[in-house]
Amino acid sequence: MRVYTFTTRNRGASLLVGLLVLGGGVALLLLGLALLAGVALVGGVLGTGIVAYRMLRGKSNQPLSRPTATAELDPSLEVFAPSVTPDAARLPEPNAESAGRDRRADG
Repeated sequence: MRVYTFTTRNRGASLLVGLLVLGGGVALLLLGLALLAGVALVGGVLGTGIVAYRMLRGKSNQPLSRPTATAELDPSLEVFAPSVTPDAARLPEPNAESAGRDRRADG
């Protein structure tokens, strides 16, 4: 397995490289936050535009979409998964004889 190291004889150069790496991380963090803020801003502007359009067209009180079917749930159609655990009656009983053989095989 290869191991990469960064060594320098100058303490100032090591400090500069460390600060450069930390600065790059902060820059990437700020870029990500700026992108998130941009998405929120675009969403807000788009939503405001849709609401303004609907108000101008006189459709501000209607819902955006209507359900096509008004079917109610029927409890008799509910399906349950079968039980995963086996019955205790079908489990084999522990065998003292086989336990003794296991101990003899180890010793």
